[in-house]
Amino acid sequence: MKAKALLLFVSFALAPSLCSFGQVVCSSSTKLVCQFPFSSQTLGVFASGSNSASALATAAELVATPINASIATQLTQLPIPSATVGVVTLQKKGSEFGTAFDNLGPVLTDRPDTVGKNHIFAGFSYQHFNFNALAGVSLNSIPIGFNYSVGNVTSYEAVSNKVSFQLDQYVGIATYGATRRTDISVVVPFNSVTLNVVTSGFQGYQYNTNTQTYGQIFSPTTSVSSSGSSNGVGDVSLIVKQLLIGGEGSRGAVAAGASARFPSGDALNYLGSGAFGGNIYGLFEYRARLAPHMKLSYQWNGNSQVMNLQVASNTGLPGGLEYAAGADFKIVRSLTLAADLLGNQFVNVPSFTSTNPNLPGPAGQGGIPKTIPFTSSTNLTYTTANFSGGLKWSPKAHFLLYGNVLVPLNNVGLRSDPVPLFGIAYNFKTTH
Repeated sequence: MKAKALLLFVSFALAPSLCSFGQVVCSSSTKLVCQFPFSSQTLGVFASGSNSASALATAAELVATPINASIATQLTQLPIPSATVGVVTLQKKGSEFGTAFDNLGPVLTDRPDTVGKNHIFAGFSYQHFNFNALAGVSLNSIPIGFNYSVGNVTSYEAVSNKVSFQLDQYVGIATYGATRRTDISVVVPFNSVTLNVVTSGFQGYQYNTNTQTYGQIFSPTTSVSSSGSSNGVGDVSLIVKQLLIGGEGSRGAVAAGASARFPSGDALNYLGSGAFGGNIYGLFEYRARLAPHMKLSYQWNGNSQVMNLQVASNTGLPGGLEYAAGADFKIVRSLTLAADLLGNQFVNVPSFTSTNPNLPGPAGQGGIPKTIPFTSSTNLTYTTANFSGGLKWSPKAHFLLYGNVLVPLNNVGLRSDPVPLFGIAYNFKTTH
């Protein structure tokens, strides 16, 4: 059964609970943030009538909020390709001539080197995310369980949700060498999102606390599906990087920088975060054939609507520490192998827990199960860990082709299958 076909019915059945969505009315909105709660509410109302609408709406939002929050927060920290292809010469001991540092650098993190005064670096990349789990729970089977009471009757109800969420991200990067030591970059992502939700397996049991018996039992076999897609510009970022240590002839290099992110993407369609953001960072590198590098940064975010659909934007989007550590190895002058460990911390992110409490009274008899899923909200602080490995190839001077794969190492937050990435870049000098 298509959720859209039930739109008119649900609009009336959910009338008492529409105000719970405040700024975003999910019974009539086509925004992707509403696909999950709308599908769940529709099935619940179809199965047991409008009595459960308000309770099911609240329970659906308990699970929808961490999905929305996780997507929005991780959109602020998706790794982007390095915006550096500079030329640095190193002075070898005993030689009066400098030699070019031909190591092409990492793929998914930056390094202190700058592109050069009046040089422009232009890059374009593509990466594909297929998300498969949230808070350690498979997106193929996300439970929503709740209970509510009317008089002396308590209803215990639950549904199961299969969520398919994919993101194709195209990123354009332009970096200008304002001085020999200062780079200014603009990052413009274009996102394409598809979301499909199938809600099924509704079960409901009404327990009379006076007689300690079960009355009406709901166990329909139908399911409700809801799907949508969106395309558009994501959140644009402006980045400034300053080389502090590491001029010509230096092996070690240190840089510092800051970035500002603007909420240009439609957050209610998962194209952006819905919040202004800022990031400060430091970079270290030792220039050699095997060149270790490190990045440490902190991400700050403003308020975002996706953190609470019930009210106007007044809840801060989680941020936290970020780190990257790895090395790049020059196989030959035109080919570099890069590997990194990337970590992103998310502080006090909305999440959920699902337990299986025992049902009261004569549970386990007459078609009544002993337990039923129950969903509650919580806040978690966690750090995602990912391995990044890839190659950079320069078929001719100033021109780059690169490929990479990002592999999740732990199952926290919103987790994806391995993420492939392909890109192209060019560095040229202006006429100034």
